Amino acid sequence: MKTTKTTTTCYQEAPFVQIRQTVQSERAYESHAHSTLSIGFMVEGKTSFQTPHGSFLLEHGALAIIPPHIQHACNPLKNTKRSYIMVYVDADVCARIQAKLFQEASTLLPLTTPLVFHKELFESFESIITALLKGYDVVHINALEAWLETFFWLYTKRGISTKTDKALNDVAHFLENRLDEPLSLHELAKRFGYNPFVLLRHFKQAYGCTPKHYALDIRIEYAKKLLQEGTPLALCAQYCGFSDQSHFHRFFKRHTALTPKEYQVNFVQ
Repeated sequence: MKTTKTTTTCYQEAPFVQIRQTVQSERAYESHAHSTLSIGFMVEGKTSFQTPHGSFLLEHGALAIIPPHIQHACNPLKNTKRSYIMVYVDADVCARIQAKLFQEASTLLPLTTPLVFHKELFESFESIITALLKGYDVVHINALEAWLETFFWLYTKRGISTKTDKALNDVAHFLENRLDEPLSLHELAKRFGYNPFVLLRHFKQAYGCTPKHYALDIRIEYAKKLLQEGTPLALCAQYCGFSDQSHFHRFFKRHTALTPKEYQVNFVQ
């Protein structure tokens, strides 16, 4: 019987991309989000791909597309295991690629679909990522950047404003920079001159989640970075605003289906 194994790989020469490979897993995730563009595909088995647009059955041959800060979950079917790969691409890099293609792009433009059924795109993406998992090569990184250009050209929504109210941008920016001391909704609303319920509604419309969930996603992403750097678990918990190590352990596992220690041990650079 195969044993569940998850590894996360990044490259000092290409820090904008990170690859996570999970083999024979039956672990489930809570709904969560990443600050990156996430692109995933199945290697073996099937999974339930849940997005704000609905639930889909994901299997080999299709790409799951998850824009930054969009809540999602990919969970196994009952009594089954699956193997899959997730690729995380820095949002600023994606926005720069879009800006080369579309004049209106200054921030990441929205995408047309959460699932891509495009045989040529799928096969070339799988080939590039499989090669990168074997070791860094600038040729494969260049191929990935070229692939992203083609993908954005085909699957970007045009002519749609992505401007978010400046006050909401300020709230999001504040949450991104106060990881050590998360504020309650009422404290946040008072700081930015909002009615709490108005802030909750408008923030959710703009970012697809509540301020609390947005802050938690950012804290988990920062915790991953600290763990990759070898930071002790207790310090990770403190730096990311968790009340104690068990609190950190619980929320990290809910988001990643791994304990912080498992994540740190299986990180490859």
